[in-house]
Amino acid sequence: MLKRVVFRYEIKRIVFSKEYLLILTATLIYAISLLRGLVLYGVNYTAPFSGLTFATYCSCLTPFLFILLLLLCARFFRPSERGAEAIIRATCMPYHIFRLIRYSAAMCAFLFAALLPVSACLIFYRTVFDYKESGTLLFSGLLIIIPPAIFLFGVAIAIGRLEAAGVYILLAVIIVISIFQIRLPAFMDIIGTNAGQVLYNENQALRLSSSFITGRLIFSSIGLAFSILSIYRSRKCPDC
Repeated sequence: MLKRVVFRYEIKRIVFSKEYLLILTATLIYAISLLRGLVLYGVNYTAPFSGLTFATYCSCLTPFLFILLLLLCARFFRPSERGAEAIIRATCMPYHIFRLIRYSAAMCAFLFAALLPVSACLIFYRTVFDYKESGTLLFSGLLIIIPPAIFLFGVAIAIGRLEAAGVYILLAVIIVISIFQIRLPAFMDIIGTNAGQVLYNENQALRLSSSFITGRLIFSSIGLAFSILSIYRSRKCPDC
């Protein structure tokens, strides 16, 4: 019972915070502009509902989503938040459980923010083009967004435990890569700009390179490892 109460409380604190609502609003406004400009006309002469167009749409959204995620991570290391953690240690709830609940609430809030624009695009396809075969598109979109999000989350909480300012440095790196459109190798492509290649056939299918998929697996593994390590260390040493 207490766990559910704490989880709901954390979700409400995040979702109704000014920074969350501001960035979510900006993301949705940008998504609408992409639907009217980029998606409607297709990418590289492909259909609006082609894999390449949808992958490009998702990769354009990742900077906004990752900025939101890192700001959520930065909340954990504010002095006021650390004070709240100190109070939790005096309760019957194990501290590592409390940390797990907070991490889960942050990731749920991020997933909600990510699914809104992705769903908007799929609804756009269905409404405007009567296109209903969205399973493959959804999978590619999640592959572009989720693995690097897990990586950034894990790295952010690992860095933040050592130095809170490190999260903002990581945030600055994401902004620089996005603004200057720095093209990274496929396995390091955290933004997803090199998500796939269009195959010029009647299906206009999307082919994700093996190095891109490998990079996504590495991102997920590293992020999960850091997250689990943080929870494990909090069980052994609450001050870590």
